[in-house]
Amino acid sequence: MKKANFNVMHNRIIQSIFVFGAVILLAVSCQDVDFNGPKHGKAHMNVKLTDAPGDYQEVNVEVQALRIHYTPFSDDTVDVDPDKDGKWIELPVDPMTINLLELTNGVDTLLSSADLDPGRYRELRLILGHDNTVMVDDMLHDLKVPSGQQSGYKIKFKTELEAGEELDVIIDFDASRSVHKAGRSGKYILKPVLKAFVESGEKAEAGSISGTVEPVDARPTVFAVAGSDTISSTHADTTDGGFMLRGLEEGLYDLVIEPAGDQYSVTTETGISVESGSETNLDPIILDENE
Repeated sequence: MKKANFNVMHNRIIQSIFVFGAVILLAVSCQDVDFNGPKHGKAHMNVKLTDAPGDYQEVNVEVQALRIHYTPFSDDTVDVDPDKDGKWIELPVDPMTINLLELTNGVDTLLSSADLDPGRYRELRLILGHDNTVMVDDMLHDLKVPSGQQSGYKIKFKTELEAGEELDVIIDFDASRSVHKAGRSGKYILKPVLKAFVESGEKAEAGSISGTVEPVDARPTVFAVAGSDTISSTHADTTDGGFMLRGLEEGLYDLVIEPAGDQYSVTTETGISVESGSETNLDPIILDENE
C-alpha cells in the first residue's frame, strides 16, 4: 500500500514539473510575439492623391512635401490644437509634378507610405512648389500660387492609429474649384480646395458611388447631391462611360447626370444609399434622346 502511495506521489511530482516547464516555455515564447501588431510597434499609413475634375485640358501641380500632425496616446489632450499641441511629422515624399486630371473616376497616385507611431493624427499639410500650370485651348499657362503658403495648405483630417494597423488616406484635390482666372490680368491662380478621408477598413469614414452612363458620346458630368448641396462631381469616361464619385459621407444621395450637349436629356437617379467603407455600384444609366 505504501509503495502504491509512493508511486502516486512520484507521478504527481513528475506531472507538476512538466506543467511548470510548459508554463515557463510558453512565457519565454510569448516574449517573441507581439499580439498588438508588429514587433517594432509601428502602424503604417499610405497617403494617396485623387481629383474631382475641372473644365481644363491639364492641371499640373508640383508636390514638394507632406506633413501630418501627431500626438501620442499618452497625451490626455483629446481636442488637439495643431498649433500648440503635439508635433508635425514630415512624411516621405519624392517631389513630383502631377496632372490632376489624370486622377479621376477611382484613379489615384501614391504620395507617401510611412511607418508611424501609434497615436492621434489630426491634420495634413500639402506643400506645393512654384512649377504649377494649367492648359486651356492647347495653351499652357502658369498657375500662380499665393505667397505665404510655406507651411502648406491645411487639410482637415483626423484618425487614430494602433500598433500593427495599416490604413489608406485619400487626399481629394478639387481641380474645378481650385483654379481661378483673374479678371483684369487674365492670369490663372491656384487656391487649392482639398479634403482627406479614410476610405476603407474599420475606420473608413467615406464611401463611393460608381456606374456607367450610356451612350458614351453624351459625355456627361455626374453630380452627387445631398439635399440642395452638390457634394461631388466627375466627368464620365469618354471610352466606356464609367464614373466614380469618392469621399462621400454615409447617407442618401441623388445623382444628376448632365449631358454635354442638347442631344440627350438631363437624368436624375434618386435615393442612392452610401455606406462608409463601401462602393455603391449602380446599374447602367441610359440617357433619353431629346426629340
